[in-house]
Amino acid sequence: MKKALSVLLVVAMLCTLFVACSSGGDTTTAGAGTEVPAGTEAPAGTEAQQPGGDAAGGFKVASHNAVVEGNPYRSVYEDQMAEAAEAAKAAGYVSQYDSFVANNDPGLETQQIEQTINDGYDIILVNPIAASGLDAVIAKAREAGVTYVNADCVYDSDDILNVVVDQAAWAKLASDFVVSTLGEGSKVIQFKGTEGNSATEIRSGVWEQELAAGGVEIVKAVAHNWNDVESKRLMSEILGSGLEFDGIINEESANGIMDAIEEANAPYPGCITSSEEVAWIRRIAKINESELVCPFIVAENPPGIGATALAIAINVRQGGEINPDVLTGANAIYYAPQWVMTYDNMAERLEEIKDLPDSTSVSSYMSVEEAKAAYFK
Repeated sequence: MKKALSVLLVVAMLCTLFVACSSGGDTTTAGAGTEVPAGTEAPAGTEAQQPGGDAAGGFKVASHNAVVEGNPYRSVYEDQMAEAAEAAKAAGYVSQYDSFVANNDPGLETQQIEQTINDGYDIILVNPIAASGLDAVIAKAREAGVTYVNADCVYDSDDILNVVVDQAAWAKLASDFVVSTLGEGSKVIQFKGTEGNSATEIRSGVWEQELAAGGVEIVKAVAHNWNDVESKRLMSEILGSGLEFDGIINEESANGIMDAIEEANAPYPGCITSSEEVAWIRRIAKINESELVCPFIVAENPPGIGATALAIAINVRQGGEINPDVLTGANAIYYAPQWVMTYDNMAERLEEIKDLPDSTSVSSYMSVEEAKAAYFK
């Protein structure tokens, strides 16, 4: 299946979709139009909704993002969401698109979501600040017949549809690499993203379990809040402390970590993991240009998941029936990372991103038609 790519990404990327089944026979999955037991309601995000107003004019869509400024991942998320919305407008699926950014203010986030419900938006897409605190506006959206889809970070509610990157699969790519590269008896520093964030908590849980099973000890865990300045400060403190370690397992902001290492003239770690920032990809490739001196793995955590969520929401709003086989539990669609770079495929991957600016991230997303083919009956 062909993926819809951002104009930021000029290479066609592999499109094997991760299809997550329910965990057991007793789990009820409820997609749009899927029958559920008596007395059980399907999640608001998966119900077949009829368009508000003139269906021929397209849907009124609102995107809610926790933060943009200073966060490269969320910036790409925002740009690709707007790009996908423009394409959906041109195709007649969307009549109006508006973006709201709460700047990590939970009160403002709630206020903005509530206002879009009051203003009659058909589709609301939320990349939340945290995995709690929005139950009241979710209930209000359901009552108003709004298609509410939570994107990127999991929000624990039976009344919405979550469309998220499979963070457990992403994390396991990194932990498997660390175990195979360093071996039993080694020690690593763990750099988390943000404490309490659902993606960080999922990744940390996988790393703690998988590294322990492989005989690798986490000797220190810190949180850099996906910020290069903070990751540099933390790495400098670790180096200054004299703590012994063999490698680094990390979520994003690897440039700050490497700044601290190089400025201290410290040896490169036995391995380092990170995600898909283009500036980091080129930097770690340059370090290993002549020979492998710092083993690494880069795995996409695509910001385009928001645009894919929009494509899925449009299909739901049109009355599409989600295939229950693609749901995890009753109301979550998980997308597994596809773009991975190590030393072994470094030349090929660098060629693929040669036209991308350093300031962006490797990311792709699905069109309305591709989402329909992948997730709907």
